[in-house]
Amino acid sequence: MPTLRILVPLCIAAAVASGAGAQQGLSARPPTVIMQEVQKLSARCREAGGAPGKSPGMMQIADLTGDGIVDYVLDLNTYNCDGATLSLEGGRKGAAILIFVGAADGGARKAFDSAAFGAKVRGAPRQRVWLDLQGEDCGQRDAASLSMAAQLACTRPLNWNPSTNGFDFAPLREARPYGPRPRGIAA
Repeated sequence: MPTLRILVPLCIAAAVASGAGAQQGLSARPPTVIMQEVQKLSARCREAGGAPGKSPGMMQIADLTGDGIVDYVLDLNTYNCDGATLSLEGGRKGAAILIFVGAADGGARKAFDSAAFGAKVRGAPRQRVWLDLQGEDCGQRDAASLSMAAQLACTRPLNWNPSTNGFDFAPLREARPYGPRPRGIAA
């Protein structure tokens, strides 16, 4: 439990510093479901021989659904497990990005769980989550046959879908390329 006493306040402080504290529903402690995710991550870190470290930026807080209640984005790419003998979350598509939709009673439920290389909340007045992706998620059809270095990289937003109560990838036309284009790829 000492890890949570350090990690969670750091995440909240970073979120408040980013301006998310002005949103309705921000309490001194995230909902239980989020605390459980952090506990699981910390346990995996210790099992891998590491010690959970400071992870500023792991949690972003914003109203992503337009209901005036804060929602939570956990970007596990930014989780710091000092001394771990192996990578906890990262893979060929990045690490898990988890989005929890806040409820009026202070709880939350998971509404998105997918891998990406990073997540940022951007936009005003409508805030959206933008994911750093590559290959097929950026519209590159032959990505599976290419090395990671040869794949296109992009940042692509998510849209809130009230009919499914979840988040969907925005159309590819909204994706923005980032980084240099691999050789042989036209702009």
